[in-house]
Amino acid sequence: MARALASVCLYASVCTLFLAAFAAPVSLDIRTTSGTFRGLSTGNGTEKWLGVPFAQPPVGSLRFKAPVAITNASRTVKDAFTFGNACPQEPSSSLGAPLSEDCLFLNVFRPAGTTPSEKLPILVWFYGGAFMNGAASDPQFDPTCKRVLIQRSVATSKPIIFVSVNYRVNTFGFLASSHVPAEDLNAGLLDQRAALTFLQENAAAFGGDPSKVTIWGQSAGAGAAEAQVLFPTPRPLFRAAIFDSSTGPFKNAPPASRYDDPGFPFARLLAATGCPAGPASFACLQKLPFEVSPFYRTVFSGSVRGLNVPAAQENATFDTFIKNLLIDPTTVTQDTLNTINSLYPPNDPALGAPFNTGDSLFDRAEAWYTDNMYLAARRLLFNKAAPLQPLFAYAFREFIPGNDPSLGVFHGSELELLFGHFPAVEQAFAEQMADFYINFINDLNPGAPWPQFTLETKQVLQLMRDNITAIPDDFNLQKTDFLDSTVVLGQFQK
Repeated sequence: MARALASVCLYASVCTLFLAAFAAPVSLDIRTTSGTFRGLSTGNGTEKWLGVPFAQPPVGSLRFKAPVAITNASRTVKDAFTFGNACPQEPSSSLGAPLSEDCLFLNVFRPAGTTPSEKLPILVWFYGGAFMNGAASDPQFDPTCKRVLIQRSVATSKPIIFVSVNYRVNTFGFLASSHVPAEDLNAGLLDQRAALTFLQENAAAFGGDPSKVTIWGQSAGAGAAEAQVLFPTPRPLFRAAIFDSSTGPFKNAPPASRYDDPGFPFARLLAATGCPAGPASFACLQKLPFEVSPFYRTVFSGSVRGLNVPAAQENATFDTFIKNLLIDPTTVTQDTLNTINSLYPPNDPALGAPFNTGDSLFDRAEAWYTDNMYLAARRLLFNKAAPLQPLFAYAFREFIPGNDPSLGVFHGSELELLFGHFPAVEQAFAEQMADFYINFINDLNPGAPWPQFTLETKQVLQLMRDNITAIPDDFNLQKTDFLDSTVVLGQFQK
């Protein structure tokens, strides 16, 4: 039989017919702890299950609470052909699903024909959005687009399964107050943890290996992934993590009780909704309709423009921009702000945005924000963690043709390559980036030429089309050393 098969396989068309005749079809009905779900063959070499619930709907008495596992799964087979609801937030046409509090769903994408015995590595995606918005149903997060992720993993003989997860955002996911039970704080992060627990119990049914889970996020999603690393569970839920443009993991994190003070977010929420202050506030907020706009309206303001203003006025506006990004700006001293002003001075084309818009205040704010929120945060984490585990760092410097030149290499633009949204000229570069990620998900190493980050070498990989090379991690070092100093971290409550 083996000889016959070998001879037939010399002819691809005949081989395909032969295998089709003798291979048993793979069932797309998957039984999980939350029910049995029928998947869908996409026709592009992948299969998917959309809108799979991983926890009970967080409604009524479960609003603002830690997610609760599903214990009464139905045996009826349900079609998993459409995305589940996006979690409550400002309405947007980009979400790809209706808004509802009943939103704790995940989505599974795998190579076509995967069997339960294959035990493929799993990549779990957490979307960004400043912890204020976002959804796994957003069309830009399709892992099959242009065959860059899942199909590329098959083509390189390192197949993976991709899972995207909804988690609660804004007030619904991150209500903070002394009146919120401690075990329910950061419910959005607990949603992610519930999804990872669900995967530990059910990944094998989809052909995945629960011992080979990598979590991946960008921006706030990367910050969330960092939080999962920094605050692990007794039972390991993943073995590796990828952070794209992480915010470190949080911009500013005062104690929960501080949010109750006059002028702070919880107090403002009560004033906007009419709920009383004190112990009754939590139950009152649980009973309001989720459409109440103060629930999901952003509490920060940070727009900054300032053409042709005196230096002193520009510095004061820069200070205000910084403080408006913080929940509690009272802890930041004027000495610290003055030092930031000196490190990012007015009208200095050598430091502002690398593309220099001509707006001194905007360029200064962009440069400080990039260093403070991303570069300094990454260096702080890597310098602490490098002795403990293998780490790999990158500096993405590719301007993708067709993007707005005034934005330069903007926050999150690397996702355009990894999720297949790029012009033809970027095809080879996108595939190389995908290969790095696929290698890491499979082997815990992205492969050459990406060096491991160590305290001895401190190298990062510069990611540019036709210029992928290891470079020293020493750019903007004076600025990030100050931003990572004990004094500044304490004042910014990081």
